[in-house]
Amino acid sequence: MPLELIQDIPEEKREELVRYISEISYIKHFSGPLPPASELAQYDQEVRRIIVNEAVQHRRHRATLEDRGQKLFFIRDILALLCAFTLALVLIGGCIVIILSGYSVAGLLGIGGTVSLMAGAFLYRDHNNRKERKEREDLERLTAPPVPDDRDGQA
Repeated sequence: MPLELIQDIPEEKREELVRYISEISYIKHFSGPLPPASELAQYDQEVRRIIVNEAVQHRRHRATLEDRGQKLFFIRDILALLCAFTLALVLIGGCIVIILSGYSVAGLLGIGGTVSLMAGAFLYRDHNNRKERKEREDLERLTAPPVPDDRDGQA
């Protein structure tokens, strides 16, 4: 508190004012389902039990949702691969029919285009996976606590 704001107040009242303002401006903040242990200890046993049980249920629910999401992503990826494989077979089969009909150049171009399209899709997906992995690693590196340097204190 700037001194010029309270310089006209008598000393005994000034200390009381500072103490009062300090009590008012004290703010506690925490995030997550559980408060810090020191805060949790201030509640009675029944309330602590309820808070901890809710945190455990929240974690189980979140784990269930994450597990379900991973399974759905896996199923989606398998279905996408099966659909792409089926489409490629149909396109290549159609191109073979075109070749057998006497249009060998068009059929070969169709087969080449189909193979190029499938290779491009796989390369694009691989590029995106690498990009996401690099972004995740960068984020982990930024949020991870610093590793102590073993050279500190050594000559």
